[in-house]
Amino acid sequence: MSESSNTRNFEYDNVRLPDHPSGYIRLLHLYPPDSTASGPSFSAPLRCFISVCSIDQPTPYHAISYAWGDPHGEPAYLEVFCSDVSDALGQLPITSSLDCALRHFRELSAGSVRTLWIDQICINQADNEEKSQQVRIMGRIYSSAEQVHVWLGPAADKSDDVMEMWEEVGKKCEEEVDLASYFTSREAIRSLMAYVHNETPNDATTQRIQQFLAWAAPRIKPHLKALTIMFGRPWFRRVWVIQEFARARNTVLTCGLKATAAQYPQWVLHTYSYCKQRIWPGDSITDQDLEIANALWNPPFDTLFTIRKRRQDHNDKVQRGLLRTDRDESPPPGPGAGDYLLDLLEKAFTEQVTEATDPRDRVYALLGIAVDRKKLERLGLKPDYQNCDFERVLLLTARAIMLRGDVQMLSFSQFPKHHIVPSWVPEWRPGMATPFFHYSKRQLARLPPMFTASGTSTPAIVETNDMAVIGLHGCRIDIVEDTADPWEHTEWDPSNNSDYLTFLKQVQLLCNRSAAKEHDIYASETRRAEAVWRVPVADCEFSPNGTSRATIETSGRMYLYCLESCELFEPETFESHPDAAARLQELRQGSVYRTYLGRTGHRRPYITDRGYVGMGPTSTRAGDVVVAFAGAPITYIIRPTARDGHFEFLGDAYCDGVMDGEAWDETKVETFFLV
Repeated sequence: MSESSNTRNFEYDNVRLPDHPSGYIRLLHLYPPDSTASGPSFSAPLRCFISVCSIDQPTPYHAISYAWGDPHGEPAYLEVFCSDVSDALGQLPITSSLDCALRHFRELSAGSVRTLWIDQICINQADNEEKSQQVRIMGRIYSSAEQVHVWLGPAADKSDDVMEMWEEVGKKCEEEVDLASYFTSREAIRSLMAYVHNETPNDATTQRIQQFLAWAAPRIKPHLKALTIMFGRPWFRRVWVIQEFARARNTVLTCGLKATAAQYPQWVLHTYSYCKQRIWPGDSITDQDLEIANALWNPPFDTLFTIRKRRQDHNDKVQRGLLRTDRDESPPPGPGAGDYLLDLLEKAFTEQVTEATDPRDRVYALLGIAVDRKKLERLGLKPDYQNCDFERVLLLTARAIMLRGDVQMLSFSQFPKHHIVPSWVPEWRPGMATPFFHYSKRQLARLPPMFTASGTSTPAIVETNDMAVIGLHGCRIDIVEDTADPWEHTEWDPSNNSDYLTFLKQVQLLCNRSAAKEHDIYASETRRAEAVWRVPVADCEFSPNGTSRATIETSGRMYLYCLESCELFEPETFESHPDAAARLQELRQGSVYRTYLGRTGHRRPYITDRGYVGMGPTSTRAGDVVVAFAGAPITYIIRPTARDGHFEFLGDAYCDGVMDGEAWDETKVETFFLV
């Protein structure tokens, strides 16, 4: 080993990519420990050489998907040599997280040279032009790898036990149940559910699946706490892993010195959901059990696996000629044919903690697996680390998505904002709230939209010379006349019962004021009377398919139960009512309506000049405009600015009586410029 390796930094000029870096990649060749060195092999210096090859005909390699760790922490060093280890080219600083991963993979290599692609090393992170080019082919890099290794970190917190459980239960599930075969269609999933629920006890398949669940439940339960800790590891929060995992053909999860097939954790999660009653008997569940069950309600791996399957199904359909390429302007057919960028952003950042060292990667990491990528690139969105700061990336992303016709993107523009962007531009930050209409989730399932506020119109976007201004055709519904106190709660408990009662009473008062105006805004007085229970829940309730329109049979009836129980729960009423406790027990079903109310938290009730009552952003005030944009299923609230025809975007809204296109009039369409 050359002594200079300890003092000289490695220079990428020694392994330059050709003039067209989008066609070439670097590969890392990791050497086994020096056999002449003393001390444990695990702590021996990391040594390698780096080569260049064409992405079209690459040297066989494996790729690593991992969490970078703190890029500003104390670095570790990788010693880079020429291919024959005769001369040292210098040291390359790497994060301690990658250092740990490489040492483990070196141990697992059994003394042989391992050829790897690792973004931190194989891309010159200091060269933004090269970085932009390489990021554009990231999908090809991971799909061309012979195998992708997901590095979850060193062994800790009983991770070895979890890995062994994944391997045992996942393998048996794959071989004996063939779970993957049931996720090819809705009909197949329904048949699986019939087996799981034991609807045909004498059926041979039912018996086989029931026997498997009985076997699996006691093997999964002891490891559930450790499983929640495993899902809390940094890899599951990194945005780049979504593309890396989705593009990989052959994936292995590694934690410490244990490895298992990537699909096994998903089969275990499904198995867990199918035998919950066996794992959590209703009469013995503890607070800790509930905490674990809640943590496993929507684990990040489930989202990763769903995105991966949809992308791979899309690739399969393209290869078989069943689906056109990315130039196809129609939505991907069926539930398993890829995701648009808007779908991916929604999945990654609403109610999920998804992180990126460089905030621009919130978009760039997902663009590579979006099936509308080519369309968006033609509309001006492509990775560019050299000329685009984060605010410009957000602006270009929003503009491209709008120009391709996804007007419902506006629902993700949430306030307050942490960056200087136009009011209509979403920030795509971790943990965003899911829009309370949940339209995007219905779109992902290719279900018809719940609302059609703009009738049968199609999106009409008007480009301007100012990138920060976008024009949309739409109809002005009405002007906000007054508002009530904002509704802030998403969960009920006895301490906020009075807030629930006050909120429902305020909506009642607004509806009474609407009726007193006597404007002909409803088809009938019967429909007008329904506003009192439709408005608080924005006309949404739960159904087997997720969210659906509220109904008299469910929401109308539950509203009355909820209102009465809220009144009875008030201390002065409860104390004076002779049968309050018994009556509250009878009214328990009203808690369903309280759950619906949780979906409209952080909204403000309003009434318009003509008497429309609805729910809008908490910032809504008198003088704001309720508008339906062409091609959008729902209504929005905008605020006039000093410049005629220009408006500040405030957020999505529910406006009772217009959500099925009743107020849409093609003769009154105008252009609204959002700033």
